[in-house]
Amino acid sequence: MLAPFLLPFAFAAPLIAANSPCSGPHPIITGAELQSHTTNGKLNQFVVAVHVKNAGTKGQPSNLLQSVEVLQNGDRVDQKGLPPLRPGQTATVTYTFTRSAGAAMHTTRLTFMLAQRTYAIPGPQDCSADNDSFRLTV
Repeated sequence: MLAPFLLPFAFAAPLIAANSPCSGPHPIITGAELQSHTTNGKLNQFVVAVHVKNAGTKGQPSNLLQSVEVLQNGDRVDQKGLPPLRPGQTATVTYTFTRSAGAAMHTTRLTFMLAQRTYAIPGPQDCSADNDSFRLTV
């Protein structure tokens, strides 16, 4: 007897679970990769490129302060500034670090996280925190 009443809810469940489109700025980290690796004497130098995109439908305000924060093995070690992005626009920042040439490869854990300072800007400037960080082992 309850089956006819439950039928509409069975079809509604996928609609509720689906992600709604972003109706504002939505910066995301689309990836990071090792751009170069050089050895100079007893030091290895690594350059990592981090790619960010505004996947939202609106641009970011020109006075937005945003950056990619860099954590190396869990410790905050750097911060790279990012310009405000128009819808669909991408930006790339690079992080350079050195390690002993004797250190084993694939032992440095890097985490890149988006950070925004919106002191004078009303409203959220990121529709979702999804895709606001990226991990890479070098």
